[in-house]
Amino acid sequence: MTSEPAPIDPNEKLKAEYVDEREDKSAWFLEVKERAKLSPGNCVEHYAPNKAAMALWLAAQGARITDIQKKTGLGRETIRGLQWRHNDTLETKRKEFSMRYAIAAQDYTDLLFERSQQLFDNPEELAKISPDKLAVTVGILTDKAAQLTGMASSIVEHRKGASIDDAAKMIFDAKARIASKIKSDAIDVEIIDEPNSF
Repeated sequence: MTSEPAPIDPNEKLKAEYVDEREDKSAWFLEVKERAKLSPGNCVEHYAPNKAAMALWLAAQGARITDIQKKTGLGRETIRGLQWRHNDTLETKRKEFSMRYAIAAQDYTDLLFERSQQLFDNPEELAKISPDKLAVTVGILTDKAAQLTGMASSIVEHRKGASIDDAAKMIFDAKARIASKIKSDAIDVEIIDEPNSF
């Protein structure tokens, strides 16, 4: 006789797969549960607080709604409602995540420069890198340098041209000129209807 494993609580499975026990994340979950007390009883914060907290945690990190749906099992409208009810908390957390990502970007930038130096010292390894990858890297670094120095990283050009009304008038005038030309080149013809004489 084989014994079947005990059923796993979906909230516990979700927590095991996606939740780490860092202090700031635990505080986030507690905050969501506290704010649930202020929400109507049919809100997801009441019947699935761990899923609600996970959805908000992922949203604060910039996850797409479809990804949040897959990871939590919550519907699109439920996730949107959570984001609306917890907007102020999300904004605070987004700023924190932004700072973390900036620090991580700096670490990876250091690694990139270290790897770059290794490639300069080893021409055989450098030869293995395709020029398009080098060009993309140069483009990204140039753009980032422009941003950090306060220069524009993109330029939007506004051109003055004909409006739709101007274009419609030009089309009307062109049609009038063509009609006038056809009329001036036309030959007047008179059609005489003669009865058949047999």
